[in-house]
Amino acid sequence: MSSLALLFVGAVLLVNGLVLLGRVDARAAVPINLITGAGLVTASLIIAIPAGGSDRLDLFGAVGYGLFGVTYLTVAGGTLLRADGRALGWYCAWASATAVVLAAINLTSGDARMAWLWSAWAVLFFVFFLSSCAVAPRWDVAAGVLAISQSVTTATVPSLLMIDGGWNTVPLGWVAAAQVAGVVLAAAVTVRAPVPGRVTLTPA
Repeated sequence: MSSLALLFVGAVLLVNGLVLLGRVDARAAVPINLITGAGLVTASLIIAIPAGGSDRLDLFGAVGYGLFGVTYLTVAGGTLLRADGRALGWYCAWASATAVVLAAINLTSGDARMAWLWSAWAVLFFVFFLSSCAVAPRWDVAAGVLAISQSVTTATVPSLLMIDGGWNTVPLGWVAAAQVAGVVLAAAVTVRAPVPGRVTLTPA
């Protein structure tokens, strides 16, 4: 995923995390989801169509763009249509499994840092599935905190390091530790935080 696309993924994760925590109205998050989602899906098609099945890694890269792009467009559409979010939840379960595959592809192709990011996103998508489809509102807290945490550790900071040229010099252990710390933080906050009223629409 390109540094610019990753930067805006961080922005949307932050906003949608705040929606889940009840700090931002879901309708206010529609424009950023629509704009970023449309951009990512367009980027996916731009990569995939010329590749045409001839470049395996390019096509897997297009899958990554599309995975997030469709998520954000579905969030925006669900909010506008006042849907209950369960279809998005099952999509996120599928996206979680797909993210595991992308993590493995990046690892075998020699990009262990990006493999860690996709591993973290696999966890995030699965927590979004639980938030959308489970009856316990506490999963909304988990999804919101994890989205905000990963907006920093998997998107904003890595993208800025990529732009600056320093991403490939970051020790792999630091990248791994940041992702593990984000999951631990979300788990700790979720256990200790009061449970809010359930969010009807679950953005990812």
